[in-house]
Amino acid sequence: MDSVIKRDWCKYRYKMTLLKKILLALSLFNFLVSYTQSYSLGWTGKDIIPANRFLDKNNWIIGTSEGESAYATTDTMALNIHWRFGTGNRFKYMVCFQRLQSPISISDSDMIGIDVKGSACSIYRSFSLKFEDGTNQAIISWDGLASLNRWCERLSFVKSQLGGTIDWNHIVVVTLVIYSNASSNDVQADSGIVYVKNLRIENAAKWQRASSTEVLTGSAMLDSVKNKAIRGILSRQVSNGLLYTWKEDKSSWLYGHGLVLKILALEGSWENSVPVNECARAAEKLAIFLINHQEPEGYWPRAWNTDDGSIKSMDVTIWMGDLPWITTGLVNYYAKSGDSRVLPALQKAKSFLYSLIQPNGQFNTINIQTNATEPVTSDEAYCAAINAVYELGDSAKAVSMYNYISDHSWDSNLAYWKEGVYSSRPVLFGNTWMSLVSHLTNDSVKAIDALSFAGKALYTHGPGKPAGLDGIGPVATWYEGTLSYICAGGPGSQAIYDSIIQFRYSDGTMPAYNDTIGGKVDIWAVNWSSLDATSWLYFASAGKSPFIKYLYALVPAVIDIEKDNTVFSIYPVPAINKIYFSFPSKSNSIKRISIYDIEGRHIQTQSSFQGIEPENIDVSALCNGIYFMVIDAGQARFYRKVEILH
Repeated sequence: MDSVIKRDWCKYRYKMTLLKKILLALSLFNFLVSYTQSYSLGWTGKDIIPANRFLDKNNWIIGTSEGESAYATTDTMALNIHWRFGTGNRFKYMVCFQRLQSPISISDSDMIGIDVKGSACSIYRSFSLKFEDGTNQAIISWDGLASLNRWCERLSFVKSQLGGTIDWNHIVVVTLVIYSNASSNDVQADSGIVYVKNLRIENAAKWQRASSTEVLTGSAMLDSVKNKAIRGILSRQVSNGLLYTWKEDKSSWLYGHGLVLKILALEGSWENSVPVNECARAAEKLAIFLINHQEPEGYWPRAWNTDDGSIKSMDVTIWMGDLPWITTGLVNYYAKSGDSRVLPALQKAKSFLYSLIQPNGQFNTINIQTNATEPVTSDEAYCAAINAVYELGDSAKAVSMYNYISDHSWDSNLAYWKEGVYSSRPVLFGNTWMSLVSHLTNDSVKAIDALSFAGKALYTHGPGKPAGLDGIGPVATWYEGTLSYICAGGPGSQAIYDSIIQFRYSDGTMPAYNDTIGGKVDIWAVNWSSLDATSWLYFASAGKSPFIKYLYALVPAVIDIEKDNTVFSIYPVPAINKIYFSFPSKSNSIKRISIYDIEGRHIQTQSSFQGIEPENIDVSALCNGIYFMVIDAGQARFYRKVEILH
């Protein structure tokens, strides 16, 4: 093949592999089709108490703890509960309840929602909603909600979230509670108003589900947003290799650094393991910091102080929603760069992670002080670990973990993934991340249903614009979670994406939330520029997902046998376009060689060898680049990464 023909063939093959990549991505999800479909975000429902009775102050009865006072007013919009807490350090509360004219049944509904607005207070005041059947009660609470001076609309929860056992066919009392737990900070008198309206129910099992997921359109705009996000990410790196998760408090958190390392590996370029562009150089600095700051057992601190690299946070019981992301990042960095300095760290991380995975797919965490283990219960943590295991090349173990947590957290009636093993709360990451990893078992129907559920239960516009989704609330638009929804192809993604990108900061980074309310209503919301949210902006704009294996995942085998280079030698001979393999004994004669490119696509397999030393394989048809070779020889299997240079 002369040089001109070879060049043209390589160009053709590049185009064909690009097409195969697109087709592969579509087949993995089996449902990524973008077309207009009948689906609406959010939900409305019907009143539990008719509006004319709900908005009549005479139907509500007030009670308080000793030292407190309260009264109710109503207008055409809401019930207004005026409360005053007295001095002293004690549990303080007031209740506002209505005895219904006759018992009502809401047994055929499974989703409840309410609109609540609080008022600014010096101390966080909390809010509860309670139902009673005459004997038993069921209650749900939101910390600090009564102190939030804006409307939280359609605060949604499934009935199974309420604590207590109750006969939902016989509801006789509805109670609203404002309270404050005993605190040495809460000794002064305080007062405020809580506004309540739209207490509604709906049968979520009958919610409309999307017929497909969505793929974003507009490549020029997407590329522009992606490239600016990359610049914003790079601008956050300091000399020691860390990046600011939050510039405001100069902290660097584990999870985002795993995401970023994968991004930098995807965007980086290396020649003979030497970084040749800015992303590659940034990746190397970050990777070296990580391997130098790994604990001997194989895990990492949860957070560092960015500027000096000192430990900011070290979990006693490791939060597995963050830790596995570093393994994922390092796998991708090694697969792309060939930097063998990270191999010992990867081996330790792999051993640590695998020691916590049971044969049936159950995943544990560990107390680093006592070495006691306990089951992981969160879908989010399972997903992070599944992704790391999958990237490490163990798809069977990853699938067993996915099947285990899906079996224990999938709600077959409402068709969504619950927060985890013991919690039925709908959370965003639990559904977007599970949908993204579901391609491992082609669980496309579950993925579409779960995303549809999240798009209704968690849709919000927070204090204003833009509309999006919240992780738990819905309280405020959570950009990071909303972008994970878009990456998963959630229905309505295009409209949401077009809206939220208008709210980026000038450096291309993304806020964490569209509001700053601190630690209220079970979330920690700030509008600071977020490394994590910006990373998800990259993935959404690039049409990629951090849960899809873009780089070949034979790394565990490379880790395990890299030290055994003396077993056989491998050497390309460019002049005659062959690669030769030399073994020390006939017992290692080659049976089969399979070649994969850097992104895991199978290129060719050769199985006709003569058993004569040294063996060789013709690579004249391969374009220049990095390839992985899987060599089956005798009873052994070897893995090597080689660079083809014609």
